[in-house]
Amino acid sequence: MILVTGATGNVGRPLVARLTAEGHKVRGLTRNPDRARLPDGATPVAADDLNAALDGVSAVFLNPAAFWGGAGELLRIAAERGVGRVVTLSSSSVVASSLPMNPDNPIAEHHRALEGEVEAAAAAAGMECTHVRPGMFATNTLAWADALRRDGVLRAAHARAHAAPIHEDDIADVAALALTGALGAGPTPVLTGPESLTQADQLSLIAEATGRELRFDEIPQEEARADMIAAGTPAGIADALLDLAAVSVDVPAEVSPGVEQLTGRPGRTFAQWARDHAEDFR
Repeated sequence: MILVTGATGNVGRPLVARLTAEGHKVRGLTRNPDRARLPDGATPVAADDLNAALDGVSAVFLNPAAFWGGAGELLRIAAERGVGRVVTLSSSSVVASSLPMNPDNPIAEHHRALEGEVEAAAAAAGMECTHVRPGMFATNTLAWADALRRDGVLRAAHARAHAAPIHEDDIADVAALALTGALGAGPTPVLTGPESLTQADQLSLIAEATGRELRFDEIPQEEARADMIAAGTPAGIADALLDLAAVSVDVPAEVSPGVEQLTGRPGRTFAQWARDHAEDFR
């Protein structure tokens, strides 16, 4: 039995689908089990009942978005129940020295803290742990969807900022390998998409996938910051993301071979991701 936390999230949902398709028994931890709509072979369980969720579980996928305040209780119960393996959805920010002000980056700090918490618990209980470290999620661009559906205009800073966005299905594929013991312990290589693209490039590929005319209206960073905070992004996260974009203008992102090394096939392109999500932008 494998427990997937954040089972209805951007990575959790394709991960559950992958594991059940391969014949594994899966529990999906979610705040709303009645509305989870998980595939056959997966059982939704309530996030507030960790004892039931971890009963008979051999491996856990730990999504930090589901445990922003720390995963101590989950890890304690996992150790008591004899869970053998924990796979953490971490971030390339923990090792990417190119990140601006990396020691104080709240994204990196959060993932470093979670990795340390998992490693300490695993060492004490004899559990194996693996950290999956993707870079920018292609799903980050879903933040553009409301504006693009409304009037086809993206108001954002740094149109020429580069990234190598990774398809969530590629992250799920690597996580599935880790959960089933195919990768062993320790961190994975940094995972990225197969190409460096500017934000303007990404918008063009979304336009192509949707058959719509979309326009990038570049605005100053401070204006973009205010918009992000008004939309609910914490100020520290907004600053980290915008600072990273600023230093990435006209600087191609490093592309990692990690997905192909681990899965044996090339990573999915952003064009493929845009086709897969075209309805989100129509």
